[in-house]
Amino acid sequence: MNAVLRTIGKYVTTLVMVGTIASAGISSQETARGHLYIPRYAPSLTTDGARAFISGGAPIGAGVTENHTHSGVMSVVEAIAPDTLKQTFLANAIFPRANHASVWLNGHLWLLGGRTQVGDQRRLAAEVERIDLDTQAIWRGPDLPVPLIDLSAVVVGQSVFVFGGIYRDVEAGVSKPSSRVFETAPPYDTWVERTPMPTAVGNAASIVVKEKVYVIGGFDRQKAYALTQIFDPEANSWSLGTPPPRPLSAHAGAGNENRLFLFGDYNEQSSVLGFDVSSGEWRDLALPFTPRRHVRAVTVKDRILVAGGNQSSLAPAIDVLEVFSFDFLNSTFNKAQGR
Repeated sequence: MNAVLRTIGKYVTTLVMVGTIASAGISSQETARGHLYIPRYAPSLTTDGARAFISGGAPIGAGVTENHTHSGVMSVVEAIAPDTLKQTFLANAIFPRANHASVWLNGHLWLLGGRTQVGDQRRLAAEVERIDLDTQAIWRGPDLPVPLIDLSAVVVGQSVFVFGGIYRDVEAGVSKPSSRVFETAPPYDTWVERTPMPTAVGNAASIVVKEKVYVIGGFDRQKAYALTQIFDPEANSWSLGTPPPRPLSAHAGAGNENRLFLFGDYNEQSSVLGFDVSSGEWRDLALPFTPRRHVRAVTVKDRILVAGGNQSSLAPAIDVLEVFSFDFLNSTFNKAQGR
């Protein structure tokens, strides 16, 4: 594996508009709203527990018409401070990407799959990069067994897991959903295939809850699913959980061991759902959430940060950055009507 050094850039900040609680610190606020320095849809978003890291994405929708052409994708990696929403440039990845996945493990930011583009040459990516954000050193690999977009990835213990996504069937000349599950563990030099998902989907939200992975919703290129698939890494087995009240695709999900929260949807862009892990109950939540799809969310400390997205395949990406405290989310859930 080779290390590639990249140039570090400058600090950038974002204007923050505070929510309803009058306080100087976001830890006591219910919500906060700011703006991404770089508008992005279909970026990746992950955390080291203290900061969020946003990478890649595209500045404008991928639709193609007589008056609109496919945009490029980005390689910029930035950190977002959850208390101030300030953003700091950290690195440029080797490959520009969108519709990819990322995780944080052992001090490195992993970027996995997605679509990439050089000039007007576009392709699905199997490449994996691991970036040391302190030194901007980049290690390649292990690359995925198959190029994938709209995949999801999580860390359980010291392993990275990849779930589903969309791949290109070259012989048939069509894109298809994948049910395949891959794991890489130390020394991170190869991927091992695990038990496939019961239903093949991309554009799902994958969230770790007590060492199990909840893969919620998804799209198979024909339709979206109201589906909760639960993977047990230790048993290498799947079970089905309580499905969400409607099909979901291009949404974002985050939470903690007690409750999960899903933001946005390809069709119902204002959708916000809460899920109680113990009771298996879903509830629609009335939140000050900016409607959008291809959005990303991550839990950082005691809040969920929701970033980016778009509202149309022919429109620019959205620069909205929103934060919801768990106190606010849980209070809203408790007041909502169960479904």
